[in-house]
Amino acid sequence: MLKAEIALRDLSCAPEWRDGVLSLGASWIRPHAHAALETLFAHTQGQWIFVVRERHAGMPSREDDAHTTLDAKAFDELHRACLLWPLDYVMIEVAQAGHRIKLRSGMYGAAPVYCRSTTDALSVSWDLADFLAAPASIDFDIASVFLAQGSPYSAQTILSGVTLLTERAVIFAEPGKARYHYPAAVETGARSTASTFDGDADDAFEKLLHGVVSARPAEGERIAVELSGGMDSATVACALTSAFGKVASKGILLSGEERQPQVARREKIGQRLGLLDDTVDIDAYLPTLDLQPGERKVYPHAELYLEAFDRLWGAARSEGRELLFTGVGGDELFPTYQDEAEAASTGSELVEQARHHATRLLTPRAQAAVRASRMFDAPASPIPVSSLLASTCQAPHLLRHGLWPVNPLSDPRLVAFCHRLPHAGRHRRGAMRRYLGRHLGADVFPPDYAKETFARVLPDLISRHEKQLAAQLRECALADHGLVDHGAALALLKEVAATRGDASAAPLIAFLWLERFVRQLA
Repeated sequence: MLKAEIALRDLSCAPEWRDGVLSLGASWIRPHAHAALETLFAHTQGQWIFVVRERHAGMPSREDDAHTTLDAKAFDELHRACLLWPLDYVMIEVAQAGHRIKLRSGMYGAAPVYCRSTTDALSVSWDLADFLAAPASIDFDIASVFLAQGSPYSAQTILSGVTLLTERAVIFAEPGKARYHYPAAVETGARSTASTFDGDADDAFEKLLHGVVSARPAEGERIAVELSGGMDSATVACALTSAFGKVASKGILLSGEERQPQVARREKIGQRLGLLDDTVDIDAYLPTLDLQPGERKVYPHAELYLEAFDRLWGAARSEGRELLFTGVGGDELFPTYQDEAEAASTGSELVEQARHHATRLLTPRAQAAVRASRMFDAPASPIPVSSLLASTCQAPHLLRHGLWPVNPLSDPRLVAFCHRLPHAGRHRRGAMRRYLGRHLGADVFPPDYAKETFARVLPDLISRHEKQLAAQLRECALADHGLVDHGAALALLKEVAATRGDASAAPLIAFLWLERFVRQLA
């Protein structure tokens, strides 16, 4: 949401707001310029706050009247209102005495910021690539967990000394010291003891969903929705058209056996909702497997199919779209609890198989780091960790395209409601299925509907490029760092090329993405 370069000694200087940048001495704070965001700067005797936050449809903007000096009472009232803001935000609080600064984030994690703190300065950016301009090294623990098929949502990042401001977290800094404060864990709430799922719950789900998609001021011509053809994105598209009328939809078409069913579902959804649809073919924008560093800075926690999404996002922005709605969060919206009969799934077995392959890839030193590293994870959040991780992967790319990401199915209000539903409301996404049936008809997602997936894309691509990858892996940066066994990496590549198995491909993909990242640091 913002970028900043702050020398702590400059905090005693009088801040000046001009031309969209807050300047204080040689230091500066630049909010991300976007129609979905507003910036507030307010100061009183000896202290000031700087806030970048999402605009809310139900609240008047204070952007025009907040760039002024306030008395102590008005300043405190504004400060409290900012802390209670119902959408996402990043806030900087400064006490000029002692050159003290506090950086605080909201709960949505929509476009998180990264920080590097030294004894006398603080650097902040929503783009991790900004920290690659200076010499950098990887964090051994986080890299080991990443290779082991872990997905840590943590203040620790893949870059040593660079911290992620996780949702609701706070960084305190003053000359000579800094500290990071995680928020308290949030329980999602007890599920309902009711045994049935009735019409009132149907209505409540629809009302809450439509309220979530309408929370930000928008017009139909400014909106795009990622439409895969699956239930999650279709649910968001239904809610958007109910709230805003005709909107644009963007999607990536798969190849192989899944293509025709996906195309047929998308056509039905688009026709019945009146969507302005645009697609790209995944085969025309396949991910690059080149391990040599290119001009564009890359990092391992990134969208795997960035080439195809870049094409879609660029098209959306060229049409004047400013808000991009997605179905991120749908997979976690209707959990199955451990005491319910369907809790065991083949998905968990696949994860365990992938981790087994990953363990064989790691050196003993890296395996030891994995076993000892879970203490770094952020506490439980009102938003599913998978959704927060998705934001860290996609948000920088979306912001560069001029798009603001909105993930309605990750909204904490909707998450809390759905997690408390009785089994009948959660089983096979009961609440969502009923909603889609009312808005699209029962034929779009029949009981035997199978979710589309990108799972085959990368294994097939790796198999076709085995010789090129093997040649590039004659030298292995991760082996030089003591993270992976070089021979095991080549053996895993050979196995994936031969079998194209999902379980073996997952750790190989993580290895390849991290190898490319480490090479650009050299």
